[in-house]
Amino acid sequence: MVSEWFEKKLSWDVIKLSEMRQNKLTGEWIIYAVNRKKRPYDFSKKMEPKKSSPHDCPFCKGNEDKTTDALYEDRGNGEWSVRVFPNMFPAVDENGKVEEASSFYKTAGARGRHEVLVDTPNHTQTIDTFTEGHLEKIFTALQKRFSSFYEEEYIHYIQIFKNGGPEAGMSLSHSHWQIVGLPIVPNRILTQEDAEKEYAQKNHGCLFCDMIKYEEEQQKRVVTENERFIAFTPFASRFSYELWIAPKRHISTFIELEEEDIKALSHMFHKIIKGVSKIREGICYNICFIDAQKGREGDYYHWHIEIMPRVGGFAGLEFSTETYINSILPEEAADFYREHCEE
Repeated sequence: MVSEWFEKKLSWDVIKLSEMRQNKLTGEWIIYAVNRKKRPYDFSKKMEPKKSSPHDCPFCKGNEDKTTDALYEDRGNGEWSVRVFPNMFPAVDENGKVEEASSFYKTAGARGRHEVLVDTPNHTQTIDTFTEGHLEKIFTALQKRFSSFYEEEYIHYIQIFKNGGPEAGMSLSHSHWQIVGLPIVPNRILTQEDAEKEYAQKNHGCLFCDMIKYEEEQQKRVVTENERFIAFTPFASRFSYELWIAPKRHISTFIELEEEDIKALSHMFHKIIKGVSKIREGICYNICFIDAQKGREGDYYHWHIEIMPRVGGFAGLEFSTETYINSILPEEAADFYREHCEE
């Protein structure tokens, strides 16, 4: 019986490499990427780092043959500082079907793209030690890849994110980002867009722009700002020390950032990420670029970045109701960041 189970399981692994199923009660889409079980991990089940070195790390300089072929490198002859390639264990598959019929449940082939951006050839370097100039290279490369995803008709939403540390979902300890192009628009994005669209129709303005104006007036949650960007702790933050970075100019998508915007963003991010790293030693966090869906109607959505430190964890209330318990007031978090973010 056991051998039959393993044979059946193996056939599922081969056939269903990438599939999506929709929860009929909530409308949420779940991605089943069975092949990702085969990913290498630099962390044990207790989230403790394993011994890893540049010799066996696929993201280190000199080990380029351990990844898929590069789609982008900022320099040639193996002297790159930023390198992009298709994820060897993708959550979505370029060759998948867009949608499949089902008698009762709604399913879809998880057709999309999944790439990795390695942001340093140094095995142990972390993003809080990067220079402003190097951060500018990273954001420029991310924008180029984002634009490439945007050209694909079957992709409807593009998510850029960085998992920092094992508690944030990081598998390999070498610093990197991920870019995922999805064939659907996530529920959270649809909810945000509906709220912004409703606000725009009633108030003839952008909800996020007005939020920025209010935060600037109150100065309770603003951490730092420059001519083009503002960083603040959101009024109803889900995570302790959650922080958002937003352009002051109304921008709906990452593509719309200009060269000077990226420079200003790099300057601000350089300060902010140092503050995040000082929450506690070895702090884990997620960095997510929150973009508008492709093909949206109207120009009411406001692009921004959300940084979510992983202090504590979710439990029954959060998982069952999406009602979050946060032990740190955003005003308290803003005070901490203002004290610890460096010029």
